[in-house]
Amino acid sequence: MSLIGAVIDGQYRILDLVGEGGMGAVFRAQQQDGSYCAIKVLHDELTDDPALKERFEREARALFGLQHPNILGVFDYGVVNGMPYLAMELLEGQSLSDLIEDSPPDPELALDLALQVLEGLAFAHRSGVLHRDLKTENVFVARDAAGRPVAKLLDFGLVKFVDDERWGSSKKLTVQGSVFGTPAYMAPEQCAGAPVDTRGDVYSAGVILFELFTGIWPFMEESRIAMFQAHLTKPPPRIGDVYEGELVFRNQLEEVVQKALAKMADQRFQNADEMLAALKAVPRPVAQLPSGAQRISASGPQLAPAAAPMEVAPKNRQSQLVLMAVAVAIVVIAAAVAVFVVMM
Repeated sequence: MSLIGAVIDGQYRILDLVGEGGMGAVFRAQQQDGSYCAIKVLHDELTDDPALKERFEREARALFGLQHPNILGVFDYGVVNGMPYLAMELLEGQSLSDLIEDSPPDPELALDLALQVLEGLAFAHRSGVLHRDLKTENVFVARDAAGRPVAKLLDFGLVKFVDDERWGSSKKLTVQGSVFGTPAYMAPEQCAGAPVDTRGDVYSAGVILFELFTGIWPFMEESRIAMFQAHLTKPPPRIGDVYEGELVFRNQLEEVVQKALAKMADQRFQNADEMLAALKAVPRPVAQLPSGAQRISASGPQLAPAAAPMEVAPKNRQSQLVLMAVAVAIVVIAAAVAVFVVMM
């Protein structure tokens, strides 16, 4: 059934389709006062599925109760002729996934967007809500009145409420041993079907942070099973190990990403607030050209800008071992020379 031209609940006139996914579609609509909004509905063939309707309603409850600049704004929810709908703010821009598809953004913009994602996620955690499907496709980058990029968290369809006093108890849509979420962003315990808490969202945020600076996921595997195994067993690479440009990244940034991607949940940041504080503490700039390098611009070559001395993360463990071996060799040679001089 086409909704174009229909009036939902007597107040939202459907104008055109904005986009659609596996569960539902989003339309641009006009309200009675002439303003525009977005209407999200469940696909017709899914409205008879109690579990999917419950999931849709959970997203409505989550978004309706989470009013924050970095979370998609929802101002109405209802059911018309058995079809549930959400009335949301109409955003213009692109998903974070589309933004970084061709190449990762400038490091300072990447950091700013990451901080905004964590601001929204931290608010959700403080409100007793887990996202459980955090990924770049579920982050939308809009613009504020001044043209500055604003990150908004979307799609709380896999939300879990951990504060029953605030949200009320509801039946669980997943049970222990089931796997949900998107494989590239899933925490090890999520891959294993174990219970997930705020630290699972932290892991997903770590994947997003890695992707923002490199343009790729920490693990690039060819199958779902291989991706699960990577999350469970492979150590995550450092940003500097896979970054293809000339920039070098602060070790403090690398440490934030590595802690967020720790295999054991108790070794990660315990919630988004902790990760947000750690990321805010990373000195700026988070990346720069090596000392003396030249940046090519429209006005010609320019020296890399002066900045505070950076503690740069080594490329990899092998490089560290080589440097240590060279240092030891130098010490041994110096000692031998000293002994020879004394004997002479």
